[in-house]
Formats: sequence, structure tokens, C-alpha cells
Amino acid sequence: MEHQATLVLRNARIYTQDAEQPWAEALALAGDRVLWAGPDAEAAQWYGPRTHEIDGAGRLALPGLIDSHFHLLSGARTLGRLQLDAATRITDVQSRLLAYAASMPGDGWLVGRGWMYRIFPPGTPIDRRLLDAVIPDRPVLLTAFDGHTAWANTVALQLAGILEGADTGTPFSTVVMGEDGLALGELREGAAINLVRRLIPPISAEEEEDLLRRALRDLAALGLTAVQNMDGDLPQLELYRRFAARGALSLRMLVPLLLSPQSRLEQIDEWAAIAATECGPWLRTAAVKLLLDGVVESKTALLLAPYNDGSQDLGEANYAQAQFEQLVGYADAQKLQVFVHAIGDAAVRRTLDAFAAAQTANGRRDSRHRIEHVELIDPSDVARFAALQAIASMQPIHANFGLDPANTWHRLSGPQRWRWGFPWRKLADAGVPLAFGSDWPVASPDPIRGLHVALNRPKLDGSGPESDFPDQRVTLPEAIAAYTSAAAYAAHREHEQGRLKPGYLADVTLLNDNLFALPPEAIGDTKVDITIVGGEVVWERT
Repeated sequence: MEHQATLVLRNARIYTQDAEQPWAEALALAGDRVLWAGPDAEAAQWYGPRTHEIDGAGRLALPGLIDSHFHLLSGARTLGRLQLDAATRITDVQSRLLAYAASMPGDGWLVGRGWMYRIFPPGTPIDRRLLDAVIPDRPVLLTAFDGHTAWANTVALQLAGILEGADTGTPFSTVVMGEDGLALGELREGAAINLVRRLIPPISAEEEEDLLRRALRDLAALGLTAVQNMDGDLPQLELYRRFAARGALSLRMLVPLLLSPQSRLEQIDEWAAIAATECGPWLRTAAVKLLLDGVVESKTALLLAPYNDGSQDLGEANYAQAQFEQLVGYADAQKLQVFVHAIGDAAVRRTLDAFAAAQTANGRRDSRHRIEHVELIDPSDVARFAALQAIASMQPIHANFGLDPANTWHRLSGPQRWRWGFPWRKLADAGVPLAFGSDWPVASPDPIRGLHVALNRPKLDGSGPESDFPDQRVTLPEAIAAYTSAAAYAAHREHEQGRLKPGYLADVTLLNDNLFALPPEAIGDTKVDITIVGGEVVWERT
């Protein structure tokens, strides 16, 4: 026989995402590619002396799940820090911080992440003295779940020399001051946070690799076979190269270059040169990422109308529009894909303006530029989104932050904007491609949880099904596509990823139950049984 399979999956419900053959019962893999998909009765023809068989036992197999918005290394690093995601009030943070300090004796830094803005009721500031009450003599820096705000105690602010305030060099980033003329303890956005963060001793290279290995194991157990990273530079890329070279990279990665207002055009040239050669099945780099605004919770998202707090605040842009359009246009001219973090409706509009300017300057091409998050959009911009053929890279679990009435997002966005909050259905109906992800470590990296939210999300105003308030849910086929074939399209890889058909990459996620046979509310209980990447089983539930 000309071809023999190295692995055959039989007796399964295989949802191939191949329009010509949507379902199969068996799948033959040869090395890192799909050899054949078809009826179980024909699978025996692909067997050879070294073929390994997996009995699907009627379970559902999907193309390997892809997360379209991820922060792999920064997420891995957080695994070694204090985790505050489960804290529900300030006293919870204080008690967890005390316990963490006891486990880390000495006078060194105490670093944590994950607290939710909802622990601070309206009128309660993010105050250094709340941390001083439990840790008065060691520096503390605790980052919010979204990474856009940090909470520092007095010792940390003193060590950074910013207790009496500091100029961050940009209105986008702020050291928040108290009425006493001293820094309150709240640091908004990167430039302010980095005034403190730069003092924290870096972890060793050995610890970093250990944490990355741990993260990769955890992600394989969730059925993830690829991630599209949202930050990158050469040191990070070299780390992933080392892992790939020794077969330790158990998922495929797209790694863009993270740009900033200080970036030079030459850096884009250099990254484009790397992208020309970094095009193998494990690592690709043909993209750049820009952060145009912040988040609603800290009032750094850029809005068209003032926040719903009685102020006239519209948020701030991280870039002057002329510089932003120059960087986007230059990257587009270098044939790089452009990812833009834009959460507020004004940021989305400015991003669409930049994409349109790039098309005018460089000509229309199959660029597939993307807007990351799109938590708010003005309805007048939806048709432009589709006309520009931009991709909406969105994170289903993020909608939970907006659905929580006690969360700052809900209050600050306000009822006038809720109809267009997290607008998956509106964008999909307009013909805008959707790619789903998690933004880990901002939210759980579990794609099954993402699928569950995408199918079961309530309306943002809390109304029932009979109301005319927009229902932004998507269907199960749409949600699966957003984690498979559409996610591959969003990375220019639809020719070899996101489907189970001959010639495609042999990436498979085998679940313990058939999602199509479950009521939507039960989908979140589904587990991953086997994860296959490149024809190799990288995780199996025991």
C-alpha cells in the first residue's frame, strides 16, 4: 500500500469542518498530517504493522481547538505568583496575601494577580493602605485580572520613588493620586505599572522554562492544539524556538511583534524579515500587535460618549491617530497581519479608520487585519467592519464580566451601550468573521467554558427571551468554527489547519461527550479525553 497510517481513530463521531464531508466515523493519520477520513468500515485499509488504534467509543472528535487570543509566556509566569481570581472582597485579598507572605519568608517582593474590580464597591478607592494594613514592611504589587491596573502598597511606591507622584510620559497611563497629595496605590496601564514592576527581580531562566512546561501540560489537558499569541519579541520567540527544537512545544503558535508608541519602523522591517523564514508548522510570526486603548473597568477604554459615571471622561488612546495609522500602514505594506486591541467603541472606529487608510495607501489585499476584543461598537461601524474584511477576535468568557451587575464594566458602560456590548451575533450576521479565544491569563483558557458562554449567555440588560433587547448568542456550529476553521482563517492557515481532511495537520481534540446531543446548558460539563497534535497524543485523561 502506498500509504499506511501511524494512528487510526475509529468508532467516533468526527466533526470534520470539511464542507464536502462534514462527518466521519474514522480518521487515519500519517505522521503529522491527516491521511483519510471516512466510514469506519473502510478504516482497515490504512492499517500497517506500526499503526496505533484509538477506539473513539462513540465520542465526539473535533479539529484541534485553537485559541485566537492568548498570552502564553506571561500566563505561564503567573503560575508562580499569588492567584487572586477567586477573591470576592478586599478581606479575601488581604487574607490570601498574608498566607502567601507566610509561605515566602524574608523581606522580598510579594507579587500577585487576578483581583476583580468588583471587590471595590463604588466610592471605595484602590488604596495602598488596605495592603499596608496586612503587609506594611514588604513591597507588594497585585495586578488586576485584566493586567491593565495594579495595586501597590506604600513600600512598593516608596521604592519606585513615586509615592509623591510621577509623570508616566503619556495621559494613557496614570499614577492615581489621593486627596492628601500622595499616590493612592492605583496604577493604570503599562507605563505606570512598570515604574514599580521594573524593580521586581526577574525569575531565572530555569524557573521560566519550568513554568512554561507546566502551562503547556495544563493547556494540552484542555484540548488546545494551537494559540495565537498577542505579544511577542525576539527573546520570547527564541524561547519558543528552543522548545520546538527539542519537541517540547505541544501546541502551535502564531507570535506577533508587540509594538508600542516608542517602536521604530525599523523594528517592523526586522520582524518582517523573520516572518519570511519563520513559517513552519509550529511557529509563525507574520503579524504585529498594537494596543490602542485600555479597558472599561479602569476608564482607559476609548469611548465615543462619556462613561456612565457623571463625568465627561472618554478614556484615552495609547497612540496619536497619525502615529497609529503610520504604524498600521507600514506593517500592512510589509505584508504583515495587524492585530489591534480595541475595546471601546471609539477605539474600534479609529482602528477601522487605520485599516481603511492602509488599504488606500497600499492597495487592497487579503490582509485579514483583526480587532481584538470589540467589547463595544457603534452600530454605524458594523457595516464598515464587514466591508473592510476585518476579523473580530473575541473572547466569550469576557462577556461574563459585563453581565455581572456588581462589576465595574456594567456600571461604567451604562445601559445606553449595552445593546452593542460583546456583539457576537450582530457582527456574525453582518458577515464579519468571528475567531474566539480566552485572553489567558485574563480569563480561563478552557475552550469548553468559552463554548458554553457563547451558547448560553444571557442578555446584558437581564431581560428575558421575550424582550427586543439583542440576543448576542451564537449557534454551536458557529462557536465550534470560531475555535477551529474560522480561527485558522484568522491566522491565514485555513489551508492546513482547523479541519480534519486529507493533507491537513493531524490535530484532534476528542471529547467525552457529543456536544450536538447535549442541551446547551450542559455543554460546560464536557471534558477532553485525548489531545492529538501533529499525529502524537500529547494528553490523555486517565
